[in-house]
Amino acid sequence: MGDAQLHGRLPGVQLGRAVAALAVFYFHTHLALVYFDKSQLVTWKFLADRGADGVDLFFAISGFIVCYISTAPGYTPFSFLAKRFFRIYPLNALATLVMIVFFSRSIGEAPHEIELGRVIRSFLIVPQSAPMNAVGWTLEYEVIFYLVSAVLIPLGGVRLLLVWCIAATWIGRAIEPQPPIIARFLDGHYADFAAGVFAYMMVARLSPRWSSSLGFLALAVGTYAYGSRLTIWSTSMACGLAVAGLALLPAAPRLLVRLGDISYGIYVWHWPAVMFLPWLAVSRHLDKANGEIWRWSLLVLVIAVASASWILFERPINRWAARWLARRSKTGVVAGAPSSGVTT
Repeated sequence: MGDAQLHGRLPGVQLGRAVAALAVFYFHTHLALVYFDKSQLVTWKFLADRGADGVDLFFAISGFIVCYISTAPGYTPFSFLAKRFFRIYPLNALATLVMIVFFSRSIGEAPHEIELGRVIRSFLIVPQSAPMNAVGWTLEYEVIFYLVSAVLIPLGGVRLLLVWCIAATWIGRAIEPQPPIIARFLDGHYADFAAGVFAYMMVARLSPRWSSSLGFLALAVGTYAYGSRLTIWSTSMACGLAVAGLALLPAAPRLLVRLGDISYGIYVWHWPAVMFLPWLAVSRHLDKANGEIWRWSLLVLVIAVASASWILFERPINRWAARWLARRSKTGVVAGAPSSGVTT
């Protein structure tokens, strides 16, 4: 990115996170509304069918951000992994505890009984087939990608990371299906990470500009809409183009940037909410004609919970982690990277 933007906030990337989180939320709402009369629902078919692609966008954003952070002065693998740890693990642990309470009280349909090994794997975010919080499978990919990035970027820069992602994509596709422990290292989802890394390589030396941003976003829309006729990788390619365009966006609506700030919370907390609503509907005999009202009420609830967890839980932990790393840097233990203003 241009020098002015190197250590600054990327409002477009936060906007992308907001869109991804809301898309995944909407995609999963059909599970929350199973009790209600389907004929009374006003479903946006596009998001109902393709909202899960928000995960692909999340992965592409991660590929971009890993490269973006790695170019900051003072970057070290330790500081990078430490910040990622405090960003991801505490909230996941809290959500996992909530899901344990839900399952213990028979709220929602648990795919497996509560089992110690499954609980431990969920807390540690290690590969498994069914984490306590079902959306946690994506965090397993994120953690592995961060670990791989911390090893490869110091060795060969973002180009080596791109090579790894491409190789992991093709090898993973060639040996499908495979158990989770292999899939988290070698899988088609690495095409999304590769797209994000390539997006960074395309725009790293460019400055934010509306014309460039809108051009990339237009290409992304076209690729997403029509690319499937040419290649199975069209979604990943579209996500990469979208991330490039979003990174070059000079500004974004404040509300969407704020939603991007809490997007991790929206993503993590929406699943417990999706599991809770059917139980509430049955136990309270809710009017089956009001499903659409409950869909949007659920969104308001999830945003409220995510906002509270960001203000009261996530942000204080992130700030403490930043101060801790800064102290270690001053004592010469590790050169922590300066804060980029980007929540990842």
